[in-house]
Amino acid sequence: MGDNRLEPLVLSEAERQTLENWAKRRKTAQGLALRARIVLACADGGPNIAVAARLGLRREVHASLDHGAKLLEQVPKPEHPENHFVFDHTKWIFYAATCYTWLGDDEPAEEHARELIAYHTRPDGSTNAPMRTAISHVDLGIIRARHGDLDQAVEHGITALGYERKTEASLLSHAADLDQLLGDRYPDERLAEDFHQRYQDARTALRRKAHLDS
Repeated sequence: MGDNRLEPLVLSEAERQTLENWAKRRKTAQGLALRARIVLACADGGPNIAVAARLGLRREVHASLDHGAKLLEQVPKPEHPENHFVFDHTKWIFYAATCYTWLGDDEPAEEHARELIAYHTRPDGSTNAPMRTAISHVDLGIIRARHGDLDQAVEHGITALGYERKTEASLLSHAADLDQLLGDRYPDERLAEDFHQRYQDARTALRRKAHLDS
C-alpha cells in the first residue's frame, strides 16, 4: 500500500515574507489574512492544536489543553527523558505555553514558558533544548510587552535570538509577532528599535543560509 501522507509544507523565504505581510497588514482582507496565518502555522510544523491557537479558536484549544493535562497526570515521568522512545512531557508544556500566548491567556502562558525554560537549563546556565528555550523566551517577551514592560520584553527577545540555531524559520516566524507588537506599542522607543534590528539581522542570516544551501 502506498504512503498517502502529505508532503511537508516548506516555504521559501520570499513566500514566508509575503504570507507574513498578508497576515499582519491591516488592509488585507480578513479571508486572505486568515488563509495566510493557516499556511504559516502549518509550515511551522506544530500540531493541530498550535494551528488552532494561531487562528484564535479559543474553545477548541482550551478543551484540547485540558484533555492533554488530564492525560499527562496518568503518565509517569520518564527516568531518562533523553531517550527518544519515551513520552516527552515537556513537549506538551512547550506547545501549551505558545498556545496560551497566542490566545492571550498570559498567566498560564507565562507559567508554562518559565517551567519549560527552567526544565531545560543546565547547571552552568546553558540550555539542552535551544529552540524550545528560544521560543519560550519569545512567548515571555510577548507577554511582557502586553503588560507594558518594554525592558523585559526586549531582553527576552534578544535572549531568544542569541541561542544557536537562531535562524530557524519557525523561531523567526514567532519572533515576528514580538517585533510587530513592539513596533505597534512602542514606535518611538530605542529598545524596540534595537530588537527590530536584531530581528532583521537574523532574517538576513536566514536568507544567506538558504542561498548557500540552494
